[in-house]
Amino acid sequence: MKRRKFEWGYLLLIPGVGYIMFFVLASLYIMFAQSFGFYNYTGTSEFSLQFWQHVFSRTFFDDLWFSFRTALLTALISIIICYPLSLILQRIPGRKTFLSILKIPMFVPALVASFLIVNIIDYHGVINMILEKLRLIDEPLRLRNDAAGIGALSVQIWKNVPFQMIIMYSAIEAIRKDVRDAAANLGANRFSILKEIIIPITLPSALVAVIMVFVRTFNDFAISKTAGPYYPTSISNLMYLHAYTFADWNTAACIGVMMMITSIAFVSFYSYLSKKIGN
Repeated sequence: MKRRKFEWGYLLLIPGVGYIMFFVLASLYIMFAQSFGFYNYTGTSEFSLQFWQHVFSRTFFDDLWFSFRTALLTALISIIICYPLSLILQRIPGRKTFLSILKIPMFVPALVASFLIVNIIDYHGVINMILEKLRLIDEPLRLRNDAAGIGALSVQIWKNVPFQMIIMYSAIEAIRKDVRDAAANLGANRFSILKEIIIPITLPSALVAVIMVFVRTFNDFAISKTAGPYYPTSISNLMYLHAYTFADWNTAACIGVMMMITSIAFVSFYSYLSKKIGN
């Protein structure tokens, strides 16, 4: 067997990749160590499981469920919007201009986007004003900081649809035109082309888009803080509360570990389920 020669060119990755990996691994190590009582800034630094006992409470599970539900609904609703929208943009003139306009929410910071949407859905916002003028409601609806989290969900969808659009539009555009033309010449209608060609080819991209939106929404702080309900709140807000309000960094580290475990578990299960559906 011929022995492979070491490629010295890989060493050029060290300044970039090595720098990133060092801080990522160091941060993960500190977080895991703090969750078991080490690096305790306010007390004795020693091995302990007492901080994990503080985590498993009703407040934690309510916040975890709210974050998981919001992230999952955002990812699924966004991809449902993006699929037909990407197909429509393929056929209309000036699609690059429309695509550029749709990308605007991506360049708006999350906190700014949250306040923009809040002004629309607030108790005396635009939506309630219109509904009252049309006499469809007698008093304003509570859409901001509502218990169901509709306000936070609306902002998340507005922010993440353009992100998924970039992925899905590129995936659909990459399908060669002659493949679709060949299917049409063989008697396939538009629905058959969509079902047998477009969806199977773009499914991997859709899976990646859903996973990426889920992870970034699940760990959100700013939007849920401004537009989300007072209780339950997001798991990131609970982590912030323990770290900066109670100065309990060890419990905050436990919450961070649970956030990572939840994200990894969802991605693993979703990938496994996707492979089963694909087969």
